Amino acid sequence: MAQVLIFGLGAEWYAIEICRVREVVLADTLHPVPRAPAALLGAVNFHGSVVPVLDLGAWLGFARGARDARIIVLEGEALSLALAVDRIHRIFAPAAEDFFPCADADVATDCIGAHFLWRGEVVNLLDVDRLIASLGFLASGGTFFREGDSRQSHQEAIQGGQACP
Repeated sequence: MAQVLIFGLGAEWYAIEICRVREVVLADTLHPVPRAPAALLGAVNFHGSVVPVLDLGAWLGFARGARDARIIVLEGEALSLALAVDRIHRIFAPAAEDFFPCADADVATDCIGAHFLWRGEVVNLLDVDRLIASLGFLASGGTFFREGDSRQSHQEAIQGGQACP
């Protein structure tokens, strides 16, 4: 396994493969998106592109707490999305033997691809593809569209370069 970025939601630790992270930036100005779901905090100007910001904790059912001032901008040409999390911790390279599969099967764990141990604690490895699928929409060029719209299907977007090598 390559490196992961470890971050916190509530009292739990999560991680995302570093190849799925484009950049971690300060979200100094969030612009509201009219009629957006409550978990969509707004949008930011990211190097001249409009990128929607998802409150990952709210989407996964965590109680609202203090959020890190930084956001995680996901990598991808067909998808523009940033994640707001409670705290961003560090980059880590877990060993293959640290991983174990998910045994849970409830809604909150649908976006978890695996678990691994870090400093004696369980870290949930976020499956970005499943997260995107759970959103039911994609963001492209700052414009949301629902899966099934004529522009592009979710699978096409994922196959268009979103998967880690």
